[in-house]
Amino acid sequence: MKRVAVYLGSAPGCKDIYKGLAYELGCRIAQAGVTLVYGGAAVGTMGALADGAASVGGRVVGVFPRGFRGTQEVRESGLEVVQHGLSEFIETADFAERKQVMEDLSDGCIIMPGSFGTLDELFTYACNRAIDKHAKPILVFNFEGYYEPLKQLLANMQAAGFMKPVMADALTFCDTIEEIVSETIAR
Repeated sequence: MKRVAVYLGSAPGCKDIYKGLAYELGCRIAQAGVTLVYGGAAVGTMGALADGAASVGGRVVGVFPRGFRGTQEVRESGLEVVQHGLSEFIETADFAERKQVMEDLSDGCIIMPGSFGTLDELFTYACNRAIDKHAKPILVFNFEGYYEPLKQLLANMQAAGFMKPVMADALTFCDTIEEIVSETIAR
């Protein structure tokens, strides 16, 4: 991949390791010469990802919805939500447009631990692949089994006849940062 979209949480998670992994992934993507496309935030694991890529001189493209100021908790804390100093910053009208722009700019995606937004982005990317809008790789970072319930859900969907195995196989689950980076570079 020349450009990879990374979807992950804007929260830091309850373990410091999540931010550390995001930072490391950003570094490793940049060191491989791959452009990072991400949600443009300065907070949580998103900020750590961008900081990691920037720390080694990587190209970082942030895509951010115009006027969004973060969750109520973030607004009340006074934290700046938008990341500054990116290689490129693209403002979109809303979150739906942000997802589309990130998909259009990328050659594939990496899904890291996150919440509703991350799952929304994963399923949008996967749905677009299912309807043949693209054939881009989808890598899911299953750190410490984070996405095991998703694997089970996919198996349930197949067993119930709602998903063909080829679609479930469109998601590549990786358990380590090394696997994620190796898959990213190889594609």
